[in-house]
Amino acid sequence: MPKVMFVISGLGAGGAERVISQIASHWNGRGFAVEIASFDTPFDPVFHHFDADVGLHRIGAKDTVTKKRKLTKLGDLRRLRRLLRHRRPDVVVSFLTKNNLLALCATMGLSIPVVCSERNNPERQEKNPIWNRLLAIAYRRAKLLVCQTAAVKRCFPKAVSDRVRIIPNPVSAWPMRRIPAKPSRIVAVGRLTEQKGFDLLLDAYARAETKDWQLYIFGEGPQRSSLEDKIVQLGLGGNAKLVGNSVAPGDWTRKADLFVLSSRYEGFPNVLGEAMAAGLPVIATRCDFGPAEMIDHGHSGLLVAPEDANALSVAIQECIDDSALRDRLGHEASRAVRAFSPQRVMRMWDEVLSEVLSAAPVLHHNITEAKEPTA
Repeated sequence: MPKVMFVISGLGAGGAERVISQIASHWNGRGFAVEIASFDTPFDPVFHHFDADVGLHRIGAKDTVTKKRKLTKLGDLRRLRRLLRHRRPDVVVSFLTKNNLLALCATMGLSIPVVCSERNNPERQEKNPIWNRLLAIAYRRAKLLVCQTAAVKRCFPKAVSDRVRIIPNPVSAWPMRRIPAKPSRIVAVGRLTEQKGFDLLLDAYARAETKDWQLYIFGEGPQRSSLEDKIVQLGLGGNAKLVGNSVAPGDWTRKADLFVLSSRYEGFPNVLGEAMAAGLPVIATRCDFGPAEMIDHGHSGLLVAPEDANALSVAIQECIDDSALRDRLGHEASRAVRAFSPQRVMRMWDEVLSEVLSAAPVLHHNITEAKEPTA
């Protein structure tokens, strides 16, 4: 029975955490011993569901607020290495760039293979040349590297390209009962950060004729104060709302009539997949990377240039003015997203685990094969 240890920053409301919870439940259901090491504490909330017999090791420092960042990371590294020496997993699967580096360092000399999963656009995350060089060296130690799109794969150094596997995020379809509301609601979801482009969304919303439509932005983050100021500056009053995190995963879809992804960059946006699965009409930026591989422009959604508030405003206005267009886009979106069903994506993760444990290469793994897997 394989023993798998996931490594993640925390167990909060992020997209990477959601995917880990799904893979962990899948492998636990297959009888594998699944554990998760997270750099948070038992006092922090757990947002996604984890099976009762999935071991949670929350090894973060109790007080990281007053400590220097570098010292905190060294402490995380020591605690992770101590845990790995004690638990001795057969394989470590880490998510997100900095956790990947910690996992690769923590396993040195322990003969534990590491699968590193990049969940974003690596070209936009870190510009420090020393960091980039260190990461490139460290990734040579990874048994396999997983990313979500072919575009992201091209960001990896050629020295490791033969070990990169492409696995999109799983997108679950569920019957959705919308909560009727007037005015109608435009919804956006994500951390309140520069990456998500909510400042651009507010500009676009302000330029459209949205008398009977309100804008709800779900999420928390460091830009809350500046976004609140922008709402006031644009005179949006009670029509644009920062409503915090949703109560449960996907709960926001029941309160939406139109979904907008305004990101400056992405990896494979979970919330876009959730919106499409819920049958919502979607508008997204054609940013690097992800949306253009999920949406067929004009068929299953609308794509606009990134960082272009005018183009975004025009697309929002088009959807507001045409209910038939919204219905058609939403219907086709729910069909298109079946390409990323959990069953298909979990099988790709099964193949990655088999490849690592058997050392036999699997010669596919790409988005096309996620859409149409072999029998």
